[in-house]
Amino acid sequence: MLGRIVLCFALLFSGAVGAQSLVGGPAPGLWWNPEESGRGFTIDLQDSIMVVTSYVYTPQGAATWYVSAGTYNAATRTFTATFDANSGGQCLGCAYVRPQGIANAGGPIRIVFDSYTSGQIFFDGGSARIVRQMYGYADRLAMMRGSFSLSFKAGGLVIGDWLVFNRYERDSNNVRYVAGYFDGYPTSRLAVGTVTSTGESAFLLRDGDYYDLFLMSMDDHRLWGRGWTYRVTSNPSGSGSPAYGVRMATPNEIGAAPNAIETEPKRDPALANLRESLMRSADATAAPDEVLRIARELEARLR
Repeated sequence: MLGRIVLCFALLFSGAVGAQSLVGGPAPGLWWNPEESGRGFTIDLQDSIMVVTSYVYTPQGAATWYVSAGTYNAATRTFTATFDANSGGQCLGCAYVRPQGIANAGGPIRIVFDSYTSGQIFFDGGSARIVRQMYGYADRLAMMRGSFSLSFKAGGLVIGDWLVFNRYERDSNNVRYVAGYFDGYPTSRLAVGTVTSTGESAFLLRDGDYYDLFLMSMDDHRLWGRGWTYRVTSNPSGSGSPAYGVRMATPNEIGAAPNAIETEPKRDPALANLRESLMRSADATAAPDEVLRIARELEARLR
């Protein structure tokens, strides 16, 4: 099976994601409440130690920041610590002066994450909804450009695809989707991606005599969801296998057009047909009979 890559590292993730588990922890980066612009939080995680930097204000309106370091409990998806402050440090351009730490200056902090990119932060006097802030991509579809390593376990093997999505295409209804290929095979192993009606990212690849279908949630670096692989003479079965992925390169790094200056997409009929079938397939993956029905459509359009 040319192009079928067995990725040993993916065996680490061969089990399903539990109802109370976030494999690898919440997404690091800037978090905020979009309805409360002007304050925010930077969240980082190394093993079980989480550090949260809070950019907030005093009751008098002065900008201030806190650093909170503590344990992240993966089983309960919960971080607990205190808002600690510092004072008396160096200014920009000044000689170094060691600041004085003020433990528990702002009271306790607790964050309960309900997904990789969302959670609830609790503090003295209340709580707030926070989500991972996305500022480099215009929308989910734009985030799906770049190159990705996707893998899942099927039939005792871990199947891996390294996909490159370098451009937009449009279907017969003028709806955009991303188009690309299996890395190293830009003309013979085409791939497409689209955003489903439920907001998930769906990818489809034909690799020789096989189809690979992924239905994934994602942030700007990681992907998690379900995957199917099956021969072109067969059909997908069941509810899929646990699938995981990582971004290998950004759109800018592969030379894709920036969001703001998108070039006029090419109209590739084969890709357009594939994308239309993919959209229907992704929206129907919860129902095995619908998966089979849509799989037959995909097969017919790729022959």
